[in-house]
Amino acid sequence: MNSILSVPVAALILLTSAATSVHAKSYIAYISDSTSSSVVYWVAKEAGIFRKHGLDLDTIFIDGSVRGIQSLVAGDLGYSGAVGTAVINAKLAGADVAIIQSQVNTLPYFIVGNANIKSPEDLKGRTAAVHIPGTAADFAIRLALSKAGIAYKDIKAVTIGGAPARLSATMNGHTDFTIVSEGEKNQAERSGLKVIIDMAKLKVPFQFNCSVATRKRIRENPDEVRRLVWSLAEAGWYYKTHKEESIKIAQKYTRGVNRAVLDAAYAANVEFLVEDTYPTLEGLRQTLEIQALTDPRATKAKPEDFVELRFVDEMKKAGFVDKLFGRSK
Repeated sequence: MNSILSVPVAALILLTSAATSVHAKSYIAYISDSTSSSVVYWVAKEAGIFRKHGLDLDTIFIDGSVRGIQSLVAGDLGYSGAVGTAVINAKLAGADVAIIQSQVNTLPYFIVGNANIKSPEDLKGRTAAVHIPGTAADFAIRLALSKAGIAYKDIKAVTIGGAPARLSATMNGHTDFTIVSEGEKNQAERSGLKVIIDMAKLKVPFQFNCSVATRKRIRENPDEVRRLVWSLAEAGWYYKTHKEESIKIAQKYTRGVNRAVLDAAYAANVEFLVEDTYPTLEGLRQTLEIQALTDPRATKAKPEDFVELRFVDEMKKAGFVDKLFGRSK
């Protein structure tokens, strides 16, 4: 089966039901085809790291962490990539899910727009290409606007989807601005767009890329979850230490994005990827504080409610990441 899949969930159910009960293949969803959001999953699959850790795990593309978690809860997936906001919303709504490891613990985002936007304040009344509510891109654009003193209702938001589609809409003049990560920022500037707000400079603690499982799966398949957590940590190491191989993999999954864009994304990913893969409790805490302003359920929640840390704890105790990077304890 091709490692890059983009199929409706109904079709995925048919695929999974076709597998034998003894050797059923499991799926992990990556939730963005951006150059910066899913590289660890791509590398784990293509470099044989899943297989090395004894996992019969295939990747599938589901656009947006909200949809990924919905498919996870429905039982169509073993695991899903996600962002903290989507996990919080799902958990507060009753979904028994938990973050098992993290890849990026900040908001590496940029507001980019056409050249006639002179300042952040000039975004008011403009048309923005946005992602669906609950995604990191949605949270980031709302935060960026608030720091510019602009209410979300004071822009014309057009829901388009992932970063490549949002950027394309803005480059083609269908929208005035959008929010992107490092790789797309480079592409935006090459096309004549300008950076209006640099969120990365703010270094806001935020649970960005992370992996999610149901508590049921954690209870019933702890060894598989453990092997997944360790394999993704190794994939992060591989990415940081095998540049050409990793960029070649990214070219495959992003369908031939320009090399300069991939180089820029690689440099940013090397900086932001968390080596020990611990989720950011501070980022989750800050997100809960913001959500509590509109959702009373968030006032009673704690960051620890949304994570299962025992697998990263075990990995740290074993010194696995230190060994990968050649560090002595």
